Amino acid sequence: MLVIVSTSTCLAQVRAERATGATWDRTYLSVVPGTSSVEQTKDGGFIMSALSRGLWVMKANPAGLPEWQKEYTPSGYSVCCDSATRRVMQTSDGGYVIVGTALSNGYATGYDGWLLKLDKRGSVEWSRTYGGPNDDSFASGRQTSDGGYIVAGNSLSFGSPYDASNGWVLRLDDQGRVLWQEVFPAQDIFSIDEMNDGGFLVAGAIGLSGQAVLWVSELEPEGSVAWQAAYALPQIVSTGPNLIFDGMARETSKGEIVVMAEASGAFVVSDATILKLDHQGSILWEKSYSGGGFTQPSSISEMSDGGFILAGRFSQANPSREVGGALVGLSGPFLLRLDFSGNLLWQSTYGGQNDFLVQAEQTKDGGIIAVGSNAGGDLERVLKLDSAGGIHGCPVGVPSNATLTGTSAIVANTTIASVNTNATGTSTDVTVTTPSILTVQNQCHLQNQQARDEDKHAIATPPLP
Repeated sequence: MLVIVSTSTCLAQVRAERATGATWDRTYLSVVPGTSSVEQTKDGGFIMSALSRGLWVMKANPAGLPEWQKEYTPSGYSVCCDSATRRVMQTSDGGYVIVGTALSNGYATGYDGWLLKLDKRGSVEWSRTYGGPNDDSFASGRQTSDGGYIVAGNSLSFGSPYDASNGWVLRLDDQGRVLWQEVFPAQDIFSIDEMNDGGFLVAGAIGLSGQAVLWVSELEPEGSVAWQAAYALPQIVSTGPNLIFDGMARETSKGEIVVMAEASGAFVVSDATILKLDHQGSILWEKSYSGGGFTQPSSISEMSDGGFILAGRFSQANPSREVGGALVGLSGPFLLRLDFSGNLLWQSTYGGQNDFLVQAEQTKDGGIIAVGSNAGGDLERVLKLDSAGGIHGCPVGVPSNATLTGTSAIVANTTIASVNTNATGTSTDVTVTTPSILTVQNQCHLQNQQARDEDKHAIATPPLP
């Protein structure tokens, strides 16, 4: 049963304007910082998501103006916290899937993984939650080439009961039913990607010689481990215990692997580490990117020239860890553009200390779409940039002076074995609401007279049938 609640029977009033050229900078509604995602759709528009009152999803046209928007909450759950939504993606049938996490009411089963399948107009096709009696979450997932899904995250219900987390991988059919599943005890898993050979690429963290180091593995199509390796970073180890956060691994168009992660030494400062690997995990090149304080990467994506765009956030640090100690480092969300060999092409920041950029990827016209939030009310912010990270006629993006240097990771083979688990996907009803008011603001209007003139006009967006 699908429960639909409309918050207004009136037309949704949307203040908006036409895009000037192929670039724009827009904000939408208030969201939880760090929960945003965006992807260009087959029609040239964009699908966006973030955590607001529920899981907010909006389909926009190529100019970033709304076509429809809805909020979703699974029955028996609340959608909360920065782990509640990870990414929305278009599926092969023209619909959408959202991989995320939901919190059970009354903390009955803690957090559970959540998969939500929508049709092309945002209507719910099916919804399933996954987990056991304790906290279980999804951090990453995508549709597979056969129309099913691969999802990954971490579990406290399955695997070792004595460890803080167990990496969790589930292979699902096209209706979200479990085909196989397994955990990797005492590990974190941050991302999963399907490879061209039908296997799956996993990135996470593993304990090795008293350190938490970066771990990358390829799984066979049926889930067995094809190869795995750990990568410890000596410049981080030297400042204290090696800690790895929010890694991501993606296969490139040439069958190689690009990996990024935040590497921290004893929570004093952190760097963004970028590795280029061959198809067996050997290092081709490796870079360390630092803004002097905490450098927190959140996504990496391949560009059409074989290079990469990295999104993330600089945050100032207090290395002395003294009360009132001096803060060091850059602040604000960043984009970093690298060529095929890892050389710097450009780097820019797009806001201040409390702003976020959490995802960036290339668009069909060769530009860049980036999503995050700004500090002015924590509004969802989406930027459509040109290939150099700029917006036509609008001074956005400030060149940053963070350092990109070579590094020398210590590579170790690992023999972590997986354990089969028995979670089931439980069908869940979903409450769907349509926000009555969505304010779409052109952030360039103070610098662009044409945008200021167009901002006087309101565009009414009718509710979905």
